[in-house]
Amino acid sequence: QDLNVDEFEEIFKTKAQGPAMDLTSSKQKIPQKGSNKVTLLDANRAKNLAITLRKAGKTADEICKAIHVFDLKTLPVDFVECLMRFLPTENEVKVLRLYERERKPLENLSDEDRFMMQFSKIERLMQKMTIMAFIGNFAESIQMLTPQLHAIIAASVSIKSSQKLKKILEIILALGNYMNSSKRGAVYGFKLQSLDLLLETKSTDRKQTLLHYISNVVREKYQHVALFYNELHYVEKAAAVSLENVLLDVKELQRGLELTKREYTMHDHNTMLKDFIQSNEGKLKKLQDDAKIAQDAFDDAVKYFGENPKTTPPSVFFPVFVRFVKAYKQAEEENELRKKQEQALMEKLMEQEALMEQQDQKSPSHKSKRQQQELIAELRRRQVKDNRHVYEGKDGAIEDIITGTSAGP
Repeated sequence: QDLNVDEFEEIFKTKAQGPAMDLTSSKQKIPQKGSNKVTLLDANRAKNLAITLRKAGKTADEICKAIHVFDLKTLPVDFVECLMRFLPTENEVKVLRLYERERKPLENLSDEDRFMMQFSKIERLMQKMTIMAFIGNFAESIQMLTPQLHAIIAASVSIKSSQKLKKILEIILALGNYMNSSKRGAVYGFKLQSLDLLLETKSTDRKQTLLHYISNVVREKYQHVALFYNELHYVEKAAAVSLENVLLDVKELQRGLELTKREYTMHDHNTMLKDFIQSNEGKLKKLQDDAKIAQDAFDDAVKYFGENPKTTPPSVFFPVFVRFVKAYKQAEEENELRKKQEQALMEKLMEQEALMEQQDQKSPSHKSKRQQQELIAELRRRQVKDNRHVYEGKDGAIEDIITGTSAGP
């Protein structure tokens, strides 16, 4: 009641005097002069097309002429691929043709509509754009696919032909048969995935795995196969290859070349198409040959190890060997470290024995002599314990290793 609202209204003009001000807006909209250009295309599509055309820096005539003659010097392949997103739809063509039939002035159309009008009149537009993209990407595709196929070939052949790897697997099978001799008869193969279980089968003191023991056996008894992993080539690279996708890409290249050849028969005067076909048909043939070799080599390797190529792709087959080699190398390093520790323990034991002999000569006290003897006994006990291991599998792991036999190498 003490407030003088009349005075407040007079000073601050709080009563509504028109539309409320948007205090959240930092900028006022400035009315723009309306454009007289007619737009037939969808607004967003026209906007994106305008952005794409500005990047090219070419006129509609230059772009359409380059497409007609497959000129990738004028139109880089990246631009061609961007422009393929704007291939005119059936409805757009219908609207553009209707505008033309009604003899309306083309100059009234926006730049994007005039471009689309000319763009849509190119014969076999989609085929020509597809061929340009194919030609522009061909060299890169060959460069990308060839190493993947070679990795599959090298890895498959080296794994199948490695006699050292074969010996390692025979040792694993022999130990598995021995450990399970009381439960089952001898078997003659095992599933490759069972190699992962070698890390789960640990000694009773939990200090090392069966793989550590195998590594020791190989170093002591089969030194000539210890570096078996040096015979395995490009296995890690092959593990990253999707052979199925690579083979599909090769088929796609074949379809692209066939499309290019068909187009060339309609433009036998086009030297660009002629030169491309002559220069690259042989390269594609070699890639197809490599693809066949890769498929056959991989199938042979998978079958050699008793697996099914249809259910065991490279992404499953090769990683088994990658993991096994990595674990085997780590076991070798840990065995070497343990060996050095045992050597240090032996040296300490010998030092203590030498010290006792010296003290015997000086008539040491009975208590001191007894303590030294206890220390030596403890050191010997540890050494014996470290050298004797009984292996027990995790949930029957070693039994799992030789369960589900396969036609091993």
